[in-house]
Amino acid sequence: MYRIDAAELTPFIQALFRAHGCSENNALAMARVCIEADLRGHAIQGVDHIYSIIRDLGNGVLDGKAIPGIVSSTGATLLADGGGCPGYVGGLFAVDRLTQAARQMGTAVLALRGAGDLFMLGYYAERLARAGLIGIVMTNTWPARVHPTGGIDPVLGTNPLAIGIPTGDAPVVYDAATSASAIGHVRQAGYYGEAIAAGLAIDAHGRPTTSADKALGGALAPMAGHKGFGLGLCIGLLSGAMIGGELGAQLDIVAQSGDPRHGVRSHLFIAIDPGAFGDADAARRRASAFLAQIKAGRKMPGVDEIRLPGERSARARRDNLSRGVPILAEVWHRLCRFAREANVDIPLIKTEKS
Repeated sequence: MYRIDAAELTPFIQALFRAHGCSENNALAMARVCIEADLRGHAIQGVDHIYSIIRDLGNGVLDGKAIPGIVSSTGATLLADGGGCPGYVGGLFAVDRLTQAARQMGTAVLALRGAGDLFMLGYYAERLARAGLIGIVMTNTWPARVHPTGGIDPVLGTNPLAIGIPTGDAPVVYDAATSASAIGHVRQAGYYGEAIAAGLAIDAHGRPTTSADKALGGALAPMAGHKGFGLGLCIGLLSGAMIGGELGAQLDIVAQSGDPRHGVRSHLFIAIDPGAFGDADAARRRASAFLAQIKAGRKMPGVDEIRLPGERSARARRDNLSRGVPILAEVWHRLCRFAREANVDIPLIKTEKS
């Protein structure tokens, strides 16, 4: 593991994206959001995934200079076209426009089509919550990684759901895949030949496996069995078929071609203003009072603290801002290879491996 100061890492990642065809503004936004995932302890959704963004920029699936725009609106509903933009760019655009609409209408829904992976959904939900809104974000991820209950073939993405709720203090931020494990944890275990926990995946023949490589060639289990499958399926339908996006075999074609004639990928954002139902400040106070009750409750043996959704990430961010962004050595070496190929200057790492 390396630790790299965020102030040094950000311009390096920005330059890497610029070298692969992104505009200056897009590259900076992408670098900042990407690094936020690593700061918060969600490395599988941050710098580790730059390889897939660079791949898609190179093969034309993504357009690094694209600027998202609103195609149509009823006031409370907005349809946005990303024009093939990277997901970070589309996600920020969606949050900004949705915030404006929800404050005017009380609630608003935005369908984002034609944008790449959003990665850490909790980041966008938290931005909405810090704006005083309830934020809900969902997406159908690609490629399909999750098998249905009773089935072997992967048919669903890990299809995450994020909910951000404003309180009188830090917002509550729930962010989770609907698979038994995020695929990134399996991928990173594969970097070093580490085993994964039992019950997370099956191999290509439907047999349970603890091998990361066999899991990547097979399928992830749905979270909580049939409950996770049902939730992941509904998220896929809501953030895909219902708002004009593709699913299943057609999504494979779309995600690999970047040709809108085959269809588009899509993501769903929802914002609700608590003030539409009464006193927003009072709502936040009620939330904080209830959270305090939970925190003050009895703890099981060996437990020092009852943690709320989003607390671990917030603490990790504070710690990593002071100590440096933690980057796996394998991931850093891969970034350096990309940089050398693109003639991008590589910053010197002043800290030792930790």
